[in-house]
Amino acid sequence: MTEIHNCPTIEVHQYLGARPMPDGSTNFCVWAPLADRVVVDVVDGPQSIDMEKDDAGYHRAAIAGVGAGSRYFYRVDGGPQRPDPASRYQPRGVHGPSEVVDPQFEWTDGQYRTPGRDGLIIYELHLGAFTAEGTFAAAIDRIGELVELGITAIELMPVAASAGRWNWGYDGVALFAPADAYGTPNDFRRFVDAAHAAGLAVFLDVVYNHLGPEGNYLSEFGPYLSSKHQTVWGEAPNFDCPVHGDAVRRFFTANAVYWLDEFHLDGLRVDAIHCMADDREPHVVAEISDEVAAWARQNQRQVMLIAESNVYDPEMTRPRAGGGIGFDAMWCDDFLHSTFSVLRPGEQLSHRTYHPKTDLDHTLRHGYVYEGTLRRERRRTTPAQRVDSSGLVYSIQNHDFIGNHPLGVRLHQLTSPDAHRAAAALMMLVPAIPMLFMGEEFACEHPFRFFVDFSDPRLRDAVVEGRRREYPQHDWDGGVLPTDPAAFTSAKIGGQGDGDARTLQWYRELIRLRKQTRASGLLVDAKLTVESDLEKNLFVLRYADENERLTLAVRLAPQSESDDAVEIEADGDLVLDSRRVGGGEVSGGLRSNHARVYRQSLR
Repeated sequence: MTEIHNCPTIEVHQYLGARPMPDGSTNFCVWAPLADRVVVDVVDGPQSIDMEKDDAGYHRAAIAGVGAGSRYFYRVDGGPQRPDPASRYQPRGVHGPSEVVDPQFEWTDGQYRTPGRDGLIIYELHLGAFTAEGTFAAAIDRIGELVELGITAIELMPVAASAGRWNWGYDGVALFAPADAYGTPNDFRRFVDAAHAAGLAVFLDVVYNHLGPEGNYLSEFGPYLSSKHQTVWGEAPNFDCPVHGDAVRRFFTANAVYWLDEFHLDGLRVDAIHCMADDREPHVVAEISDEVAAWARQNQRQVMLIAESNVYDPEMTRPRAGGGIGFDAMWCDDFLHSTFSVLRPGEQLSHRTYHPKTDLDHTLRHGYVYEGTLRRERRRTTPAQRVDSSGLVYSIQNHDFIGNHPLGVRLHQLTSPDAHRAAAALMMLVPAIPMLFMGEEFACEHPFRFFVDFSDPRLRDAVVEGRRREYPQHDWDGGVLPTDPAAFTSAKIGGQGDGDARTLQWYRELIRLRKQTRASGLLVDAKLTVESDLEKNLFVLRYADENERLTLAVRLAPQSESDDAVEIEADGDLVLDSRRVGGGEVSGGLRSNHARVYRQSLR
């Protein structure tokens, strides 16, 4: 047998867990370095097989007559039956048996190529709330809507199995197993294949900073989790243990490669990287970057790594050879929160403080407000020049922004449809990568509250109390609790026809213009000049080169402020107007919460 601890990390996922073989047998492998004996219990079969332990702590067995579809548990040193830490499928939930899955699949996406950063328009969605059925199969039927809208990439919130019937996804415990509520592993593959056939990339949100609180049996197998580091959400992986850290790092890095390899995903969004506690060098985030890059080179694939850093990290997108982390992009929530601070002064949906008007001006001019790295605390900073924003992901709402409000309300509900459309124009016509949250494009009226379905009453109470403690600035009384089934069922976004047709048309027109000006080379940092008049709540983006000029003028303001018009100096023809879209009427200059786009050809 291959010595797993000596094989390349990009191959480790091929050995962990249960792997059916051509001869009808299945190879089993689990890392349990402190265990003397690990047994495979095959469900509905007479077999209970002792595994053989190697010097690196991996227990292995090859069992004849056990193939795809067979279900099994492990038992460690005579303990209770537990699912496989690297289970590929948990058909009865995270406490039930693991199922052997054949990774072979008839893919049809051989000609598909992942778009580069410049072409990305991302659509973040929760698989369970995206359709009434909440499954991979049902989501396929909505792919056409996203193509028509102009989206180029889907970003799935985490799908790794977690306890209960529904979850945001950040309480995953079976990291290699798509949640059974969404369908089978092959259902997931069919979804990705269908997205690729339609020209859409698929990114997956993965969580490597903690494990969920229910169904997390990793510690019964070995020192997967740290006694040194803790997070506010749960136990942290044991990345920097002097004795066992290497194996733990390989387990999580193998998971990243697994999703890319066996599900043909185009990239990963790595959750809360600043909470991936690791005192070793290189940081495990850099190690994941290295191994994903190695796998991509070997397989001649272009993949994207996106960090949820929330603030600008100057090291994150710097190449590894230049001393950086080597990711392709990072979430930069400064744009979101500085925009919101203009519309709702004094209301914070972040632990960071944002100042109305001045912070949005700062973000538009420099790219960000706060800076921090994996090793350095976040702080306000003013760079000497604008950073390259082509690797920054901007949004005006995402799952956190909406769900961290006790009512789960969306931007247009917190402000107004006019404010929503005006803010969308800024997001779409800056050089950064735009990201929508599902339903945003048609001003979905359904909330997106935080929801869980833990079975343990103590955990359920802890979740409710934890939300109050983590976001004390909100009044949580009177809202739907995260443990109430209504928190999930009310989150389903419904159809485009249930939303606002004017907003949907506005998004389509903005995306069309963005694609045109990205393709022409106009919509880039080097051709951008930012102007603002903070007394008038006015923000102007001007792009110019030898071929054309584009001017975006936006006024954002609280609903309580005057709607008096302001005149704008702009060259060219008026091509988009947020107040006129869909048959709306407006005369005179630029009003409050109003966006206009002017375009002039110089050829």
